Amino acid sequence: MWGLFAGGLALLWALAAIFVLSLCRAAARADERPRAPRLRRRAATASVAAAVVVLPAVPDEASAACANRHLEFAANPQLMREALLCEIARVRARRDLPALRADAQLDLAAGRHAADMLERRFFSHTSPGGGDVADRVRRAGYALRRCSWVVGEILAWGTGPRATAAGTVRAWMRSPGHRHVLVSRRYRDVGAGLVAGTPADAAVGVTVAAVLGRRSC
Repeated sequence: MWGLFAGGLALLWALAAIFVLSLCRAAARADERPRAPRLRRRAATASVAAAVVVLPAVPDEASAACANRHLEFAANPQLMREALLCEIARVRARRDLPALRADAQLDLAAGRHAADMLERRFFSHTSPGGGDVADRVRRAGYALRRCSWVVGEILAWGTGPRATAAGTVRAWMRSPGHRHVLVSRRYRDVGAGLVAGTPADAAVGVTVAAVLGRRSC
């Protein structure tokens, strides 16, 4: 009798374990899908692209190349940042999209998030405390209560040859969610944050956050 009871209990535990594992796998698949949900705050919206790791570099078109596009972040952080903004402008110009204006408040939001991901070793649009890009642009002063606004955030990290402007933007353009943000006509402003190190290894590589936005006050 006890043997039958113990056997039944073991079967129930096994079924429960399989159920939990199936939920974890489903959650992992959901996290990997590029997505662009909208978060409404009063008259505001925020669209977010899924986070990805920079893909391996491969040859691309040689037309209208930006200076220092293959320069690694460790060699010169400022030049790589300029090259990243140039690469973003380049992909938009080739599609006859409106040029983006550099925005100090979006720079602040992006820079804070890149630094936070490095410091707390996570890689996501949602911080461990639950904050998202809408919260970050409000704290930076871009999303004002009296204004309507929309923002899109894209993230990446890479090491070695992948820690370059060309490698970062190439990876974004190959991801539907990221490409949707980069080539959207809805944005007019851009900010970027780059920090040395990655959530996987603080000693090498670069972590990148970029925020595109538009507001009307």
